[in-house]
Amino acid sequence: MDGVINVVKPKGWTSFDVIAKLRKIYHQKKIGHGGTLDPMASGVLPVFLGRAARLIEYAPIHRKTYEAEFTMGIATDTEDMTGRVLEKGPIPEDLSVFEKAAETMRGPIMQVPSAYSALKVHGERAYKLARKGKKVDLPPRPVTIYELTIEDIQPPLIHLSVTCSAGTYIRALGRDLGKKAGCLLTMSALTRTEMGPFSLKDACTLEEIEKDPAGAVIEDLHPILSALDQVDIPEEQATGFLQGKRLRTKEGDRERAAIFSGSRFLGIASIEKGIIHPKKVFS
Repeated sequence: MDGVINVVKPKGWTSFDVIAKLRKIYHQKKIGHGGTLDPMASGVLPVFLGRAARLIEYAPIHRKTYEAEFTMGIATDTEDMTGRVLEKGPIPEDLSVFEKAAETMRGPIMQVPSAYSALKVHGERAYKLARKGKKVDLPPRPVTIYELTIEDIQPPLIHLSVTCSAGTYIRALGRDLGKKAGCLLTMSALTRTEMGPFSLKDACTLEEIEKDPAGAVIEDLHPILSALDQVDIPEEQATGFLQGKRLRTKEGDRERAAIFSGSRFLGIASIEKGIIHPKKVFS
């Protein structure tokens, strides 16, 4: 079976746990996901099944939205509540300091990722080095915070809504927000509510998927490939495309395009000087 599943990752599960469960449900090994969630987090996890796993790199899943809860007055080594407490501090009386801090963190920013991240340092995962007690120095990276809203403050908890680019660490965002506000913050809950075209309100739980595996699979790949130009070719050319043949077209040049014949997805191609060059064929 080929297609995409919009899965609700449960809290306490790793993203790999979800993949392992789905492999048993669908009885196939070729499954990949579009973006890791920490075990303590829940929410949207797009999973690409069968040949659709080859499309992860093209999917418009780089813009993400989260609902996050942070606990004030505490800092841990993991920057979330699963870690070892390193420091405790006071909660500010003037809670407006958080909004003032948030104003400085919207738009393009430089962020130092959490030491307990999956980024590699000299060939080894940062979190593995951190767990061994080794110092992890990660350089700041550019990320974009499209929206950052303080939804509610009820000390010692603060709730944020964040829409951000891929590569953003919400734990680190809370850490830095706390530094700017003069208050230690540690993430205590996280839910990913949107990831590109995937929304939590449309997602399926693992229990729902187990009851109706076929019904959970999104087979129409048009929305999944919306970041690419989409070119429709006549059915009489479809066989040639699937055989890897170059085809003539009146379409303009495209570095990459998703090729369809009606609702049927055929593959990825480039178009140059009126010639379609198949790159990835889904025969």
